Amino acid sequence: MQQLTTQDSIFLSMETPDLPGHIGGLAFLAPTEGHDFSYETFIDFVRERLGPVDRFSWRLQEVPFGLDRPYWVRCEDFDPADHIHSIRIPAPYSEEALAQLAGRIFERPMDRSRPLWDMVLIEGLPGGRFAMLWRMHHCLMDGASGANLSEQLFDIAPDARREAPATIADAAVGGRPVPRRAMWTRAARNAGELPVRQGKLLRKLIDSAFTSRDEDAAERTPRDATRDEADDGLAPPVLWNGVVGPHRRLAWSSVSLDEIKQLKNTLCVTVNDVVLGITGGAVREYLSERDALPDKSLLAMVPCSTRKADDKALGNSITDLAIRWGTDIADPIERIAAIHEHADQQKQRAHTDALPGVLEVIGEVMLPGAANLFARGAAAAGQKMPLPTNAVVSNVPMTPFPLYVNSARIEQMVPMSLLGPTQGLNLTLISYCGQIHFGLIYDPDLLPDAWELVGRIPKNLLALQEAVGREFETPVARDLTQG
Repeated sequence: MQQLTTQDSIFLSMETPDLPGHIGGLAFLAPTEGHDFSYETFIDFVRERLGPVDRFSWRLQEVPFGLDRPYWVRCEDFDPADHIHSIRIPAPYSEEALAQLAGRIFERPMDRSRPLWDMVLIEGLPGGRFAMLWRMHHCLMDGASGANLSEQLFDIAPDARREAPATIADAAVGGRPVPRRAMWTRAARNAGELPVRQGKLLRKLIDSAFTSRDEDAAERTPRDATRDEADDGLAPPVLWNGVVGPHRRLAWSSVSLDEIKQLKNTLCVTVNDVVLGITGGAVREYLSERDALPDKSLLAMVPCSTRKADDKALGNSITDLAIRWGTDIADPIERIAAIHEHADQQKQRAHTDALPGVLEVIGEVMLPGAANLFARGAAAAGQKMPLPTNAVVSNVPMTPFPLYVNSARIEQMVPMSLLGPTQGLNLTLISYCGQIHFGLIYDPDLLPDAWELVGRIPKNLLALQEAVGREFETPVARDLTQG
């Protein structure tokens, strides 16, 4: 019998009717001339590619009252075609209409009695194109392993043929339904181990707190002292940090990956630093125009993969870093310098302390049922709860070359992700074929004019390029290149 890991199961435990725990994406498909692309051939293609992947045939067997982690059970009559649907977008077509349709499909909770994934092929796009919307529960896999799965589903040429399916590494194995007696026996054993895990985690947190305090005192600069006077480690609430409702909408934009890399190399920072800099600038402008910009910097929750470079196994292997978003800094170069400095500190601290992320802590110290009650309480409390971060900013790499699905070329890939309690905005980006595609998932009742916000990201990239061109020889830029 295969029980979900603590990290996989927490995405189920934290799920509520208004906060579903699935991720996904919207791919724009251009059929290749001379190849037959239709809903029927698409079903045959997916059946051939995903049929051999055991994980897609699993459903959950949950433990009553959330007293233990669920189990993966193989669905014996599984057919991928049962999870593929088709819809036509009404004319006249617009990106906003497609985004609204995608949001309405994406917001629906998934049926836990069935394998936790589905696809919708959307027809009616200009030029005979299609859009493919896919959803997959986060307990199945994280973004990095989902990108690895592209080797199974996608091709590098429109007429590619495979003699055998790609090999997918997976340590987990779905089994038969677990007998009730065995389920309760294991639940009792795991519950008995809970105080031991809680004690170990508490000691680790205490040791880390003292170590971090001593290291911070030794390394703090005058600038750090000034900044930290009003820094309580929490994020200042903004428009979208309220009670998140059931509705979801999608907005997107794209920038050149090469231009991001050029800035990264010039400034001697990382791609993530540049991404946080231009998105932080977009958020700063958006909030400032609405007289809603806090004096204190917003905090971005940045998921980081903890898997090794050669690890392509499915499942979740991530931790979270809370990084200052630089929304309190007007100058784009200074903003990236501050982001780079704080991100390095957070990465070093995470590496030194080896502490689990917030969700993993909840999974370690609470039974799944208690974690779900905690999630419901946090979601209902809204801004009455302490706010650890303002929004998730996640980066998922894909291939630098074009990919094909059932002979159709993927023109653009827009990532879609989940919202957490009090976080009505998620910004996920995916690098594909020389572009970085930003996908904004948001609660439309908390975040108005999201297209305006996402449209400011390319404008902030241009502003950063102009600032670097004008001021690269200034002391600020020299300090940045040396650090």
